[in-house]
Amino acid sequence: MSETLKNASSKKIFVANGILHGHFTGSVEVVRELAALGHDVTCFVTDEFANRLNEVPVNKIVYSADVSEVAKKLPPYAPPFAINSFMVGKATYLLMEHLLKDKTKYDYYIFDVFFDIEEMNKVLKLDDSKFSILYPSFILTDENQFDNARTIGLQWTSQQYNINLRDFVGLIFTPNKFKKLILTSKFFHLRPEDTDDLCYFIGPHIEQRVVDKNFDFKKDESKKLVFISLGTIFGKDLEFYHRCIEAFKDSEEYQIIMSVGKFVDIDQTFKDIPKNFSIYNYVPQTQLLPEVDVFITHAGFNSTSEGLASGAAMVLVPQAVDQFDVAKVVQELKAGIELNKHEIDITPEIIKNAVDEAYNNRESFKAGTKAIIDSFKEARSNRTAIYNEVFA
Repeated sequence: MSETLKNASSKKIFVANGILHGHFTGSVEVVRELAALGHDVTCFVTDEFANRLNEVPVNKIVYSADVSEVAKKLPPYAPPFAINSFMVGKATYLLMEHLLKDKTKYDYYIFDVFFDIEEMNKVLKLDDSKFSILYPSFILTDENQFDNARTIGLQWTSQQYNINLRDFVGLIFTPNKFKKLILTSKFFHLRPEDTDDLCYFIGPHIEQRVVDKNFDFKKDESKKLVFISLGTIFGKDLEFYHRCIEAFKDSEEYQIIMSVGKFVDIDQTFKDIPKNFSIYNYVPQTQLLPEVDVFITHAGFNSTSEGLASGAAMVLVPQAVDQFDVAKVVQELKAGIELNKHEIDITPEIIKNAVDEAYNNRESFKAGTKAIIDSFKEARSNRTAIYNEVFA
């Protein structure tokens, strides 16, 4: 750390970390850097992620956002965000309970964007001039991301406190008066000209996780390696996986690694897996990506950042929320190919053609990718100054 970091005056900072992988991953480095600045940091963190802060000198308030009993009652056709709405509802309730009892005088608060702090503060009555919101990617969208169905898991907490918690995804794109720590660069942000002086672009965190020695993949050097992943939330798009199998089955040109998420029963779902396919419930993505030639991704911001950093050519197949805008920006900056399911039927032929095109254009994508990565580095280089301003 620089002398500027070491000499920063210490503040007491409360951080309500995200409850989803992408959101939490984005906050880890911010927490680590604030602690390195000498700040006294307290993290409100789920038991699922608490051990990822073990090496960081912070205070931890660990709680469970587990709603597995609710999940058992959801119908099989429930949308991907259904269970998350109950997780957000539970986490919000526990966070409010804690803050109502906590008598600590914090100088600043950082909240993951999924916490509806504006509505929560009608009860908490904290000094909202001390608030900052941590955003995983964009604060603008060209897609309609508002869905009141997602509030179903928030209703119990809303009733307990007589408030009206809003759609947690919609919060990302709802204007507010708080300072915003945005984990991207202004260059990469959708319509950067429409952001304001409450927006602080601090660049993404690409986490280097420990090598998973149990991952038994072996690359076939005679073939191009394609990695397919729809992330942790939208990994149950079975039709898309089967179309990928149809596109590349028994190919002499491509070797395929497919990560289908923990909720898919591989043995029951996939019969007669082609010999050039390896299908996993989990793949250590940052470990694999440096070997990948083409990355088919759902365009989640963390996965996209990791893909760009790895140098893999990308085919972006957005599923929901900001992913459509991420894919759009990557294509506009000439760093990958977007396949938008709202505009086209993504058939096996289209998948195959897109991968061929991405591979053939991988050299031309390098200039666009370099411009994005350079902007990320520049944004990250400004973090010290931004922290000193926001947490003065």
